[in-house]
Amino acid sequence: MAQGADSAKPVSVPVRVGIVPGLSTQGAADKYTSSIFSFNLWGGITGSVTGAELAGLFNIDKGNVQHVQMAGLFNMVDGNVQGVQAAGWFNKTGGQVTGAQAGGLGNITGGNIRGAQAAGWYNHAGGSVAGVQAAGIGNFAGGNLKGVQAAGIANISGGNMRGVQLAGIVNIARRVKGLQLGLINIADSSDGFSLGLINIVRKGYYKLEVSANEVTHVNLAVKTGNPKLYNILLAGVNPGSDNKVFSFGWGVGRHMPVGKIVSLNPELTAQYLYLGDWNFDNYLSKLQVLVHVTMAKGFALSAGPSFAVYYSNQEEPVKGYKYKIPESGYHQFELWNKNVTGWIGWQAGITLF
Repeated sequence: MAQGADSAKPVSVPVRVGIVPGLSTQGAADKYTSSIFSFNLWGGITGSVTGAELAGLFNIDKGNVQHVQMAGLFNMVDGNVQGVQAAGWFNKTGGQVTGAQAGGLGNITGGNIRGAQAAGWYNHAGGSVAGVQAAGIGNFAGGNLKGVQAAGIANISGGNMRGVQLAGIVNIARRVKGLQLGLINIADSSDGFSLGLINIVRKGYYKLEVSANEVTHVNLAVKTGNPKLYNILLAGVNPGSDNKVFSFGWGVGRHMPVGKIVSLNPELTAQYLYLGDWNFDNYLSKLQVLVHVTMAKGFALSAGPSFAVYYSNQEEPVKGYKYKIPESGYHQFELWNKNVTGWIGWQAGITLF
């Protein structure tokens, strides 16, 4: 039986049915009602559900929801959700979610997530996440992340990240203890790995290197990340009127101390060589091991051998540009076919910062 509008006394029923807010089997007492099964033809506002709640358009609950809540448009729960929340548009929970939220557009949780959030656009957790956030555009965790964030554009973790962040553009975390994989990766500190075009770790590894090698006589490399795995952005030039070469590329490396002033830095790089015509493909990959000797704070000398693999389909030289890579004097051997060759090379330079 329905109770008066001023009654705040909780009501427990096995089943409640509603059509729109205020028009239900519980009447004005609906928002104080706890039921095992709740059904809203279009939408309804009730207290809490401990079994399942279904609606054609929306569900709004003032208390907690357990097990299953499904709606054509949206679900809103002021308390906690334990189980599955699924909606065509979005789900919003004021407390924490233990289970899963699945929304066509987005999911919002004011507290922690223990389970999964999956959305077409955006997932938001005000607290920590232990599980998975997957969205077409972005994911946000206000606290720590232990698990996986995967998004088409951006992932953000306001605390420590222990797991994987995978984004089409940018990943941001306070402290990385796992893997960041994206175009841009940003962290305050890192004990893990970041792979991307640009890696920024505020308390990390920052080096600027000026070097020469057997292909380009002047090279500039910016190395950022952490000692376990740093990112390399590099560009080079071979000046001159008859043998010009321009190069640009990307790579990864690792800093391995072997003494107070000596370290080994194995590096793997890939770069494009411009030899006068963009219509040709000239790709140079190198595996090199550099010996770094620190001469003073922020200044080191580096040198080491390299193994180069070069692919080129350029069949004729362009005036003013080098054609034979590398220059004569290096033993060049064919690998798979005449377009792919290899040789043993070198690099030497100075490292700053």
